[in-house]
Amino acid sequence: MTIQERREKMLQLVSDWQQSGQSQKTYAEAHSIKLFTFRYWIQKHREQHESSGSFLQLGSHMESTSITIRYPNGTELQLPANTPMGTIKGLLSL
Repeated sequence: MTIQERREKMLQLVSDWQQSGQSQKTYAEAHSIKLFTFRYWIQKHREQHESSGSFLQLGSHMESTSITIRYPNGTELQLPANTPMGTIKGLLSL
């Protein structure tokens, strides 16, 4: 099995686990995976889905006077359009 095949298999197992309703420990034991290893792949799965978020790329042709960030809890934050990207990235990771 290649590295890529193993990665795909483990990420698929994580997806299957999320649908199973089982605990991490129970699922890992049922599939003969060490719990530590399974948790590693759960983290990789999360990182993959976080990095493939559905953000809209703003081009220079789009004019805006502000940037709005809406958090899952309903909090809304408005920033000036010229806010540095580093600041925005920091606020998105909260």
